[in-house]
Amino acid sequence: MKTKAVIRSYEPTRDSDQVKACIVELQEFERALEPSLPRGEGMAEAYLRVLIERNAKHAGQILVAEVDGAVVGFAAVLGRVEPEAPDEEQAPHAYVSDLVVLPGHRGQGLGRRLLEQAEALARSTGTKSLQIGVLSRNESAARLYRDFGFGDFRIHLTKRL
Repeated sequence: MKTKAVIRSYEPTRDSDQVKACIVELQEFERALEPSLPRGEGMAEAYLRVLIERNAKHAGQILVAEVDGAVVGFAAVLGRVEPEAPDEEQAPHAYVSDLVVLPGHRGQGLGRRLLEQAEALARSTGTKSLQIGVLSRNESAARLYRDFGFGDFRIHLTKRL
């Protein structure tokens, strides 16, 4: 069932606190999967600043999902990332750095709608690919991304010392 939601651009004065709450939710969800990550409450404000800076640098946007006037999720999309290393594909790509939908609104198509808008942004910048990362233990997000058409490209492995 799809929720009657609006997907729109982030408005700092209107959305800042609610997006920070979403960042905390995302971080705590990921901490449950990977306990070495920092607590959400302590990093949300700084992380939102980083998202805003990255998006300004890379023709990006923060998209919010709003239901009944409340932000219930967001996606941060870097619209155009230039290759940095000579061993990378030598074409710019778009990158979804973050995507979260609050627990009470999951399973209603909001993640897919945020991805659709992310893809539209990527296409508008002229990039030929859209990339996204996911923690290996986050099976529900990985399933959503694969269902949306993403495929494995590179696997990043970590060894704790």
